[in-house]
Amino acid sequence: MRTNKKKKRKLTYIIFAIIILLLISLIFYELILSNNNKIKLKIREEEIVNIIKSHYQENVITNKEAKLYDLEGNPIGKINTSVLLVLENIEIDENTKYFKIKDFEDTYIKYEDVDKAKEKITYDERYQKYIPFNQNIKTKNKVSFYDKSGNYLYTINKSYDFAVIIKDTDYYGIEFANQLLYIKNEDIEKIYDNHNTDLSNSNGVAVLNYHFFYDENDPEDAKGCNEAICHSKSQFKTHLDYFKENNIFTVTMDELEMYMDGKLQLPKSLLITIDDGGRTKIGIDMLTEYKMNATIFLITSWFDPSTYYKTEYIELHSHTHNMHNGGKCPGGQGAEIKCLPKETVLEDLTTSRNLLNNAKAFCYPFYEYNDYAINILKEAGFTMAFIGEVPTSYGYKLAEVGSNKFKIPRFVIMTHTTIKDIDKYFNEIKN
Repeated sequence: MRTNKKKKRKLTYIIFAIIILLLISLIFYELILSNNNKIKLKIREEEIVNIIKSHYQENVITNKEAKLYDLEGNPIGKINTSVLLVLENIEIDENTKYFKIKDFEDTYIKYEDVDKAKEKITYDERYQKYIPFNQNIKTKNKVSFYDKSGNYLYTINKSYDFAVIIKDTDYYGIEFANQLLYIKNEDIEKIYDNHNTDLSNSNGVAVLNYHFFYDENDPEDAKGCNEAICHSKSQFKTHLDYFKENNIFTVTMDELEMYMDGKLQLPKSLLITIDDGGRTKIGIDMLTEYKMNATIFLITSWFDPSTYYKTEYIELHSHTHNMHNGGKCPGGQGAEIKCLPKETVLEDLTTSRNLLNNAKAFCYPFYEYNDYAINILKEAGFTMAFIGEVPTSYGYKLAEVGSNKFKIPRFVIMTHTTIKDIDKYFNEIKN
């Protein structure tokens, strides 16, 4: 009897021990399972964060047409594909759904709608030199923005009030998101006068005409440039220093044309032009060093525009394809553009324009022109043409608002031109 009781007690202990072991095993299993789930969850969160981060950097580009959102995630507009954006610096976690667009007021985009941009976005700040008009525009409650080439960027469902920077027939240039952007008339509710500046538009833009450059410290280089239109490095440097010290804005051809058309207001400004295209490298390098813009009027039969040496500060316009030859027409030096058959002149001008990617500006060979030449220039598609000096009672004529764009005067720089001469010319510009 006693043996049976011992056996039963022993069996009870064994069963109890087994139950304890099972409970301990179950607890360990649950702990392991829970830990595995946490590890899996953490891995999943890391994967999500890595996916979001793969779309994020300071400079991004939209990968499709997408919506724009406010802080609460409500749609407030749309954005075109392939638009470059700058993002705010943010901390990314697994709950991040939107990136904040820098320089936009409380505007966001979904992270999956952008990719990292290969290039760093840089904004053209030239417009900050322009003098705004004392006019504003008030937009409708839905307004679209375009870049300077007319490419659609984005639409925002909000009314804005902007100072007018550029005033054209079909659109207005304004500052938005630290850029010069454009709004079409169809999105404007009203235009009204407003005091935006105490500055006045200049009464004219100076246009200087250079030709060839040489290094006076290089005897061989100096020997090869002994004309009155050869400019030494030291002479050109004194001019560039003068422009810099007097805060003179060097304009592009587009800016000069907009100014003359009354679409743009400028401070004291200058268009630098260089004729022919020979011996220009020294001048180009010095202009680039000073970060000053200039136009070279190129004779395209003499120099190939596709391989011609230039930098971002240099633009090329036409000095004919092969009509820089004297003695062909009556009067002056006999510039061919004045009398050759229309078909011959038109073919030359068209060839030149095509080689120069439809350049809009032209420079008359030997400064010679007539109504016949002007009419063919217009037919060829040019919108501007430059002559030589036009003397006045006070000095030389400036390029003025509303003046004839096919007779734009220039001050021709010679070897003997002094800074006093330059200063007298620029003193005619008033703001």
